[in-house]
Amino acid sequence: MSRRSSVTGRGLGALVVGIASAALVVRCSRPAHRVVAPPLPAPTSTAAPPATAPMAPHAAAPASAPPPPAALPGSLEGTEPDGAIRADDAGHLVIDLELRRLFDHFLIASGEEPLAQIRARILAVLHARLPATAAAEATAILDRYLAYRDAARQLAPPPSDPRAGLAQLHDLRARMFAPEIVQAWFADEEAATHAALDRRDALLDPALSPAERERRLTEIDDRLPAAVREARAAATAPLDELNREQAMRAAGAGDDQIAAARTAAFGPEAAARLADLDRARAEWDARLARFRDARAALLADPRLDDAERGRRIAELLVRSFTPEERIRVDALDRIAAERAGP
Repeated sequence: MSRRSSVTGRGLGALVVGIASAALVVRCSRPAHRVVAPPLPAPTSTAAPPATAPMAPHAAAPASAPPPPAALPGSLEGTEPDGAIRADDAGHLVIDLELRRLFDHFLIASGEEPLAQIRARILAVLHARLPATAAAEATAILDRYLAYRDAARQLAPPPSDPRAGLAQLHDLRARMFAPEIVQAWFADEEAATHAALDRRDALLDPALSPAERERRLTEIDDRLPAAVREARAAATAPLDELNREQAMRAAGAGDDQIAAARTAAFGPEAAARLADLDRARAEWDARLARFRDARAALLADPRLDDAERGRRIAELLVRSFTPEERIRVDALDRIAAERAGP
């Protein structure tokens, strides 16, 4: 989608992608803000941490981590732990977004198994990947993070004022974490969320002319951290390429021109995979069309009674598709029927 596209198209895309950026930024890869972390200092605010977070900031890990439960919960089956955590040359933990990614990878199983088991899984990874000092520092931060998550759930932001809710979260983070952790873990996320709200305000402001609105949206985009801009670009690239290909085909471009455009945008390997997807999609569309034509002929055959017609259509479906594909055919038929209406 062009940056200078119509306000309607820009508005929808910018709002959706902007809101998504706040979640995507946790997963984006970027040159990390890396600082060596001594044992986690006490919160800088004079206010005490919430009562739900009595964890002492200098808590140390045990000499060896307890073994985690053997069986993985369903949400973690077949996955590998995210987060390329590491220590520096002196054996201290390096603070960056990778550490939070590791914690969040296991915490996705919250509700499937007790928090103590999730913590044990994280500790096992920390002790397997880090030297003892760094593992102790990471354990203290983990317990602070668990307390923070519990405290955040107890916040009561006004539903009509999302900025007030963001302010509450920011204040809580500042109370519970050292400044380098707040910067590494939350700064880009907060910037992306504020930008999404700014875009929403610009899109809904009736006093702005189309040109002023476009200028305001561009200014908001330009203020985003580089990592967020990169995440947004990666998230919208497939849709942008699809729109471009549709425009090229409408203008008469052939397969060779489409392939050249894909190679320029994504590289030869990705272009080859997209070509394979095109062939698979075309083959599927052809099979589905043949099935529907044959089914229509059976439905229109006056020599068949209802029982025989149903039997032959069922046989045709079994001959034409695998069991998994039959589910897809049924779903497509229901969608087509809904679109056709009564």
